[in-house]
Amino acid sequence: MAVTIKSKSRAEQGDRLTLRISSKDKFALELLAQKEGLSLSALFMKTIERPLKEGLTISKQSGDHNEKVYVPDEAYDPLIPDRLVRLASIAPEFLTDREQVAWKVIKETPAYWSKSTPDYKKIREKWESIQTVTNKLLDQYSK
Repeated sequence: MAVTIKSKSRAEQGDRLTLRISSKDKFALELLAQKEGLSLSALFMKTIERPLKEGLTISKQSGDHNEKVYVPDEAYDPLIPDRLVRLASIAPEFLTDREQVAWKVIKETPAYWSKSTPDYKKIREKWESIQTVTNKLLDQYSK
């Protein structure tokens, strides 16, 4: 089974996940969705909701105690630069290699910080430059 993600138009607002499965499996899913009174999307989300919550809930230090947080609730932002910074700040272990390099560029550039806090506006303004430096570093040191 292959999985691809296709972006929808801006008018549709969001992403679409396309699963490539056998006709028989698709038929089975449609039958189950019909039996449950759900759309295929709702059935899929109901099925994966628990593993998502279990796999993406982490402990986060909050003052003098730890709290459990669901990473997508804490890190998601519709703006990619902000999302990367938020994810890197709470769960850097989820960053891809490319994202780790971009985060390294951000961490090592004082202009992207205000005291010890990331300057989201400055990072967004310089996002293309951050991507250029990231690509250069990957080309130079990842071979």
